[in-house]
Amino acid sequence: MSDFTVSTEQYYLHIDPAIEVLATTRFPIAPGPHSPNKAVDMPVVWTKRWGRGRVYYNSLGHQANIVALPEVSELMRRGFLWCAEGKAAGADDYAADSAYTGMQDNQL
Repeated sequence: MSDFTVSTEQYYLHIDPAIEVLATTRFPIAPGPHSPNKAVDMPVVWTKRWGRGRVYYNSLGHQANIVALPEVSELMRRGFLWCAEGKAAGADDYAADSAYTGMQDNQL
C-alpha cells in the first residue's frame, strides 16, 4: 500500500520488540518538559506470530469515519486475511501432529 494520512487519536504504546511494524504515526514535538525530545514514531499497525497463531493489531478506527476510509478498510481486510491464512496453516499442522501422535479430535 502507498502511504496515506489519517487525522485521529494517537496513542503511546508499550510494544513487544518482536512485532513487525506495518504503519506508524509521528507524534510531534510537544511543548513543555518533553520539548527537548525528538518527534516520536509509534507503530499503529503491526503483526506478530504467537506459536502457530498470528496476531494483527490496528489502532486506527476509534471513529466510524476513520474505518470508512478505503485505506483503513483495506488494512483491516488484509490483516484479517493474514490471520485466517495462519489459522488454516495451524489447522493443517494440528491435523499432521494429531495423526503423528495418534490423537483424535475428541481426545483434546
